[in-house]
Amino acid sequence: MTSTSGSGTRRHRIEVRVTPDQEALIREAAQLEHETVTAFVLTTATERARRLLDERRTVTLPNQAFDRFYAALDEPETVVPELVDLFRTEPLSRR
Repeated sequence: MTSTSGSGTRRHRIEVRVTPDQEALIREAAQLEHETVTAFVLTTATERARRLLDERRTVTLPNQAFDRFYAALDEPETVVPELVDLFRTEPLSRR
């Protein structure tokens, strides 16, 4: 599995409440992976979070839409104040 330690020491804690069935399922899956429950949950959640963020940060366009987008790049710029504010905001994942 992928390392989830990243850089630095783990100092923060996340707690979740689970049903008995969820706990049993997670424990069984962790055991099959030869991991502790903590390592299994942390690895699984981290991988899903990375995948989700990657999907949301990538834009895929059909050819016609890409051609229009590419052509628009050559047009004179238009400042949209809301977008200026948005791009000045630090992403939650970096806070």
